[in-house]
Amino acid sequence: MVAGVAAFWPHAAVAQSVDRPKEDVQVGDAWVYDQKNEITGLHTNTLTSLVTEVSPKEIVTSPFFEKGGRGFVVFDHDWNRLVNLNQKFNPSDGQGIRWPLAVGKEWKMEFIMSNTQTGANFKNSSLAKVVAKETITTPAGTFETFKIDRQVKGFNVKDPTRSTETQFLMWFAPEINHWVRRTINVRVDKRLQDSTTDELMEIKKKERAAAPN
Repeated sequence: MVAGVAAFWPHAAVAQSVDRPKEDVQVGDAWVYDQKNEITGLHTNTLTSLVTEVSPKEIVTSPFFEKGGRGFVVFDHDWNRLVNLNQKFNPSDGQGIRWPLAVGKEWKMEFIMSNTQTGANFKNSSLAKVVAKETITTPAGTFETFKIDRQVKGFNVKDPTRSTETQFLMWFAPEINHWVRRTINVRVDKRLQDSTTDELMEIKKKERAAAPN
């Protein structure tokens, strides 16, 4: 895999931007992440995100945790979340990629997050910026990545005085069409509530069918 990365990136580094890679996500693919609490510096869990269904518009995943719990997350093909358990995002949560990628590129969006259990609605605005190219080494290998800094501000529509600010720092590797590291910092009413990092430990690819002769 590392050899494949090396073959891909020298061509991309010459260009000003990197286009969307050929889609290569299949049912049975999985990414395994180590989760660490940045406040304590301690390992907290191991997350495996398994692809259970792929359609022309959606990638359905079933995340499960070593220390218990299973999720349900639906993405579009640019890794924007559409559904996260009882949360629905309209049009999406904007957490994915805007192609082509280039250092300095920015994009904004607004979205509504609805809780299907409580009926609460949260209005959010976000600003994402590609701030750097960085080489990242994890137990899964060495990857050339785009570092994306995304700031999200949200509030409860029924109680606008309560606000949440979330920073997503994502190191995205185009050669695997996925993130290899992601840090999420959450502030509620300006106070830090949580800081968590996911780091890629392993990529599990379902065996591809051989090309016809």
